[in-house]
Amino acid sequence: MESTRGSNTNSIETSKRSLDEILLQQKKLTESEGELAAEKNRHLRTRADFENYRKRVEREAETSRLQVKKEILTDLLEFLDFFDQARRQLQDPATAQGLEIMARRFNDLLQKYGVRPVECTGLPFDPETQEGIGYVEAEECPEGCVAEEICTGYMLGDILLKPARVMVAKKK
Repeated sequence: MESTRGSNTNSIETSKRSLDEILLQQKKLTESEGELAAEKNRHLRTRADFENYRKRVEREAETSRLQVKKEILTDLLEFLDFFDQARRQLQDPATAQGLEIMARRFNDLLQKYGVRPVECTGLPFDPETQEGIGYVEAEECPEGCVAEEICTGYMLGDILLKPARVMVAKKK
């Protein structure tokens, strides 16, 4: 009987050890699952941080490209003023016509890159896109509207490259 009792005790001890090992393995598994979840969260945060970084770099690059484009186009717009001034000074119609053709081609080139003139004659004065340089008495134009455009203004999309220089109408 003692041998049965001894083998039962052995069996119980073995079962206890097996149960302890199972509990230990379950604890390790739970810890591993927790570590895995933490690593997964860290990975997702890292991916989100990288995506935000990538988007910020793209926005900054686009802003830089737009700024450079704006600076170059603003410098080129000065030549349209030169064409205008030269055309006003010319007496020879053939030369004036040639200059007009060059100015038109130059305007077409600027339009190709999204530059458009500011529309203002006959419209209410807008200090956001126009620079008022004086008043002029004009019957054909309502008071406070642009009566005369002295120098054309230009926009690149919603960005003002150069304000229009205008004379504003006033009543006599």
